[in-house]
Amino acid sequence: MSTKCKYCGSSSYGAGCSRSPHKKHEHVGDEKKCIFCGSQSYGVGCPHSPTKKHEHGQGGERCIYCGSKSLGAGCPHSPNRTHQR
Repeated sequence: MSTKCKYCGSSSYGAGCSRSPHKKHEHVGDEKKCIFCGSQSYGVGCPHSPTKKHEHGQGGERCIYCGSKSLGAGCPHSPNRTHQR
């Protein structure tokens, strides 16, 4: 599934989005991929995320930050340490 940046409609990832508050493209339409780089990875290592952590699109059954099916506290990668979907 091909997604587009939520700010400018581009299919590019990374820097270069003039409409984004952090100047990076965000693809929020796919819960299986990082919104900043398109990787299927979770946790640290995203070269384009402002926090350097992968963040997946919402709408799935897993935490967007770590991939766990858990709910509530305990996410090691979420800014507020809670699992989010």
